[in-house]
Amino acid sequence: MKRVMIGLVALAVLAGIAMLGKRLLWPERLENLSIENLDVDLSLKGVNLSQGKDGKKLWNLNATGADYAENGDELTLTDPIIVYWGEEGGAPIEVRAPEGQVWQKEDRARMWGGVHGTQGQYVMRSETLDYTGQNRTLLLGGTVELTGESMQGRSDTLTYFLDTGDFLAQGNVQVIMN
Repeated sequence: MKRVMIGLVALAVLAGIAMLGKRLLWPERLENLSIENLDVDLSLKGVNLSQGKDGKKLWNLNATGADYAENGDELTLTDPIIVYWGEEGGAPIEVRAPEGQVWQKEDRARMWGGVHGTQGQYVMRSETLDYTGQNRTLLLGGTVELTGESMQGRSDTLTYFLDTGDFLAQGNVQVIMN
């Protein structure tokens, strides 16, 4: 009987030590929550997406973060950088902005907050950029500035046709040839 009693006391002491150790060594508390947006279905860090068609690369997207909302089928991007490939043998266009969105099913994207783009010798700046995959165009808006070795230009909007390399400037167009 004495052995049973000593065994039960020893077991109780061990259980107490185990519970105390668990509480001290492995506390169950939530620390450093990095949840930024609870209204999304999926939140991602370090995003890389690509799209191609008929064996030809159309665009590549990199972003530091993204939130996906399934109900609108939209991906809201943080610091997106998108490279668009256009005409055969032409230089790709790299575009970056603080914010952006992609609608994959509609094959379109939007960037805003100060868009900066480069293609070869040309540098483009605008407030917004809209990509439409159906007709493969980039529409830059909100005082567009285009500078290069041979020219400088400014307009309210600029449409760039990726497949041909042509562009159409509209509204308060100013061009200076160097």
